[in-house]
Amino acid sequence: MNETPDGLNVAETDEVRVRMAPSPTGFLHIGGARTALFNWLFAKHYNGKFLLRIDDTDTARSTDESMHEIYTALEWLGLDWDEGGNIGGPYAPYLQSERKSIYDAHVTQLLESGNAYHCYCTPEELEEIRAQARADKLPRSYDGRCRHLSSDAVDSFVAEGRKPTVRIKMPDTPIRVDDLILGSRNIDPATLEDEVIVRSNGMPNYNLTSIIDDAEMRITHVIRGTEHLNNTPKQIAIANALGLEIPKFAHIPLVLDSSGRKLSKRHHGDLVAVNRYREQGYLREAMLNFVARLGWSYDDKQEIFSVSELIEKFDLARVGKSGSVFDIKKLEWLNSHYINQLDVSERTDAVIPFWEEAGLLDSTEDRDRLIRIVEAVGERLTTLQDIVPQTRYFFTDEFEYETKAVKKWWGGSEEKRDKTSEILTNLLQILEAVPSFDVETVETAIWKYTDENDIKRVAAMQALRIALTGTSFGPSLFDIVTLLGRDEVLKRIPRALTELQRG
Repeated sequence: MNETPDGLNVAETDEVRVRMAPSPTGFLHIGGARTALFNWLFAKHYNGKFLLRIDDTDTARSTDESMHEIYTALEWLGLDWDEGGNIGGPYAPYLQSERKSIYDAHVTQLLESGNAYHCYCTPEELEEIRAQARADKLPRSYDGRCRHLSSDAVDSFVAEGRKPTVRIKMPDTPIRVDDLILGSRNIDPATLEDEVIVRSNGMPNYNLTSIIDDAEMRITHVIRGTEHLNNTPKQIAIANALGLEIPKFAHIPLVLDSSGRKLSKRHHGDLVAVNRYREQGYLREAMLNFVARLGWSYDDKQEIFSVSELIEKFDLARVGKSGSVFDIKKLEWLNSHYINQLDVSERTDAVIPFWEEAGLLDSTEDRDRLIRIVEAVGERLTTLQDIVPQTRYFFTDEFEYETKAVKKWWGGSEEKRDKTSEILTNLLQILEAVPSFDVETVETAIWKYTDENDIKRVAAMQALRIALTGTSFGPSLFDIVTLLGRDEVLKRIPRALTELQRG
């Protein structure tokens, strides 16, 4: 029976089951989205199941708002889950805060079998033990002193009102960790201290809840970030003590910033928040493509993958072992590509919410005109949100004239400003007189004026563009003129002339 690079036996008939287990203590960040995506792709590739389990045992920091934020981000990405906290499933509940009785039963089993014990050390005592361990350069920061407490000592601690934690007894033999990405290694037991698995308030810790739930929910593969690598031998030890089946592990590399530092909520704030990109007008296809390439590659050539291609081609053998750099420029390039793949009607539908949010649209807006505006903008959008600054002047004349544009094209000297005023005055008269306000008629009339008066076309175009939009960049000037319409154009040029007179 042969094994694939993903650790699956080719004759295996058991269903692949993977999970994402975020803590609802904040937004879903890029690293979490990458973990969710890799699990989702793995499940889809093998026609398996993707579970969403919520690790909310940290009751002080977990919030419903954060949980909703995580659901929203994953839903936007299209990473649908087969079982989870908000949809249920055969192994419910999927919120760890609702599974305490399950953990308590396993803790009782560990205590009764002698594989765990109560630790009555106070925080002050633990700090003294850690300080001594540091001074002695010991690999473990807890010395196991509560492993063999006498009944008299326990009675004394209880009488004092001490609330014990529960610690797992780590084995005295090496723990073998087989990783589908990083390979196999043996962990020296001397480096592993007796882990706290239940806090003094009775709440279980991550390493206990995670491996119990993985076993209870029949998880076959645990695909997660390398920041959890040190937890793996501890979880294996707990599983062995409980007689639980151990899933296959695969630890994916960290996502790094341009300086090589781990991308994190603490240091990078909203830059790593998935919903931030949705709000700014990134497309899910671009984000999925970008996130998939953070640590995974199919070959040295292909950069753009459809979702169906990612599902077809994804495997753990192509996940790298070193960290991958978050490159916002690459994400912007991908997003621009996917925006431009939309036809003009689809692009219009996509940008309408951003116009509405900016207060630029009302219910009477002509859709055909909106489509023409989007068509005029062309391939200039990096994000959907860019539509607002690039087209605001189509909806309102409340804009400022850009200082650099004014200085370059209207002129810094009085002589040049006078010349610009002359050009705009003449263009105003021409546009008042044109029989039809379509692109061809307007363009012909303006070029006739510039060519007959030996005026550089670009000078006239930019002078008029700034007058109408406040900026020197944007769609074709003649598209702008006709989309604004005769009345609006004839209103804006006099305003520009007044600005020029002010100097």
